Order: sequence, then structure tokens, then C-alpha cells
Amino acid sequence: MVERAIDPRSAAWPEQKAVPRFEVDRARFVLLATSACVCASDLVVKLIEPTETGFYHHRTYSELVLILAISAVVVYVIPLARSRMTSVGAGLMVGGAFGNALSIAIFPLGIPNPLTIAPGDWTIAFNLADLAVIAGFLLTTVGVFALAIGRRYELREPIEH
Repeated sequence: MVERAIDPRSAAWPEQKAVPRFEVDRARFVLLATSACVCASDLVVKLIEPTETGFYHHRTYSELVLILAISAVVVYVIPLARSRMTSVGAGLMVGGAFGNALSIAIFPLGIPNPLTIAPGDWTIAFNLADLAVIAGFLLTTVGVFALAIGRRYELREPIEH
């Protein structure tokens, strides 16, 4: 006598019950809190640190709209993975994007790049938002690969209609 059907997903992943799942709302909160801290820090650095004349990069308002649209998609999609690593990484990317987006609206000369590296005849100029986007991309990529490896058996399942 069978009382209930066994869900094949719960049988294939017994370790899921031992590890508490990261809720989507909490993941979105982590993403937004991280992005707010990064954005605020970036704007403070841009306001405090002087930027030399040639170290601004100009962006148009259409690029501002594109940055905000991509950021909105990231804020919606990434928390669905319920992963702390991907949420923090996406928060770094979105915070950097918002920092540069606000800089488009705030600074008339363009986005300031107050941080420089000048090892020889050339100079690399960047800002904290640029570093956050790079670090966030790397962290999110590692997080997505970790999720794919951890759930590799789910990737082989057929799509249910």
C-alpha cells in the first residue's frame, strides 16, 4: 500500500534538508544592501578625491538608461538562485553600476576616475565602481559555477511543462 508518491527531487538531494535554503527575499536584501554600500562608498571617494583633468570618461543618457535596465534585470534574476555568493557578487556589480550611473547625472565633466596607476609613460585611471563591477563579476561567476556543480544532476533533468 502506497501512502504518497515520492518526489524524485527530494530523494536525489538529501543534503538539501541539512543545509538551510537562502530565501529569495533575503538574497535580494543582501544584494540591495551590498549595492547601496558600494554606491555610497564610490560616490564619497569621487567627491573627496580630486580627479585630474584628463581622467573623466563621458557617458550619454542613453548609456545611463542601459545601465539601469541591466541592473534592474540583475536585481530581479540573481536572487532567484538563493545563493549568498551570487547575491553579494551581483550587489557589487549593481552598486558599481549605480555609482557610475549617478555620476553621469551628478558630474558635468563625466564619470570621475580619481584612482590612478602610473608605472611608466602611461596611466590607468579608474574608480571604486569599476573595481566593484570587476570583483562582483568574478564572485558571481564563481557562485554560478558552484551552483551548477552542486546541482549538476538537476541540469540533466528534462524541462517539465
